[in-house]
Amino acid sequence: MGHASEPVARPLRILEIGFQPLLSTAFPDQTEFIDTRFRWSEVRTYETAKSSLPRRLYRLAGSFVHLLRTCWRQEYDVVATRCLGPVNSHGRSILNHLGRVMMGGAFRGLVRFTARGQRVRLVVIDQTDHVTIHPRDHKFIRACALYFKRELADNHWHSLEAVLPRGACTGATRFTPEGVALRARLRPFALGIDATAIVPPIPTTGKKYDLFYVGTAAGIPLREGLHEVLDVLAGRGWRVFAPKERLTPDEYREAVRQSRLCLSPGGVGWDCYRHYEVVAFGSVPVFNYRGMQSIAPFRHGVHCFYYDPQGDVAEQVEVWLRLPPELLDRVAGGAQEHLAKHFTFDALAAYVLRELEAL
Repeated sequence: MGHASEPVARPLRILEIGFQPLLSTAFPDQTEFIDTRFRWSEVRTYETAKSSLPRRLYRLAGSFVHLLRTCWRQEYDVVATRCLGPVNSHGRSILNHLGRVMMGGAFRGLVRFTARGQRVRLVVIDQTDHVTIHPRDHKFIRACALYFKRELADNHWHSLEAVLPRGACTGATRFTPEGVALRARLRPFALGIDATAIVPPIPTTGKKYDLFYVGTAAGIPLREGLHEVLDVLAGRGWRVFAPKERLTPDEYREAVRQSRLCLSPGGVGWDCYRHYEVVAFGSVPVFNYRGMQSIAPFRHGVHCFYYDPQGDVAEQVEVWLRLPPELLDRVAGGAQEHLAKHFTFDALAAYVLRELEAL
């Protein structure tokens, strides 16, 4: 007598809404993306859209109509969206500020309606520069199944402290069921890079520069004093390339490729595109120590080098500049393998999907 076959689990059906597709690009067969763009510029380039205002309004209205029809039917298992974050209206008129606040509230209500009920799970991806989850996202963190946080503090309570219940402190909330539930939803995330940006590294012995850095302090304490460090290293005979003027994308890419080491300090947040570009273009990144949790951290001496910004940075970097070429080649190659495995956009999407399926 034959045994009944076990049911085969079907793939999760995902609705991704917002203005930055991730899952739908990597998994188009099981993900539908609906663009609810509330700004008239491209997210990455900030170039103003070329179409007329009526056409843009028409497209936006069409997106909402399609989204309302889709979310009413709820023919999906997961809703994936980006967080709200701060309003970003500093220096603008009060009407502009109120308009942005209202649009954010409308978007939050739309997401909550789309993920209504017990069957559909909500997933939020937070790519802001802030260690703490912004108070505007307190309803998202309470309603979601998973909250993917770039700049997730290694002590999770530092990221949660602005969205705890009113009047609560982390010292008490971490022992409550609500506090435990909030922390259980957190997952680390990253900016990542397109896989097509990864190119084979130039052998270390054929590179023009020993160390490359381009950037300004921009009011970031971590970056202040770095040009003095570079001057010290240049004075000791190392080939340092630290242009004061802005480079074109092609010039920047070539400078990274031609450098044995690239200094890559964090910005407002630790995670930044420069980290992934340095690795993708085939150099060895030199990071400052991080206090963030990572999906898969780059390992010191294996994929990169970490310096202590409160120590003598020149002395620390010079130790690594003296390493043999074959070791630096091995680190650069290992970093690229690590990048391709964990931090390309497709790898990040696969990571989100694995965490979802684990639920």
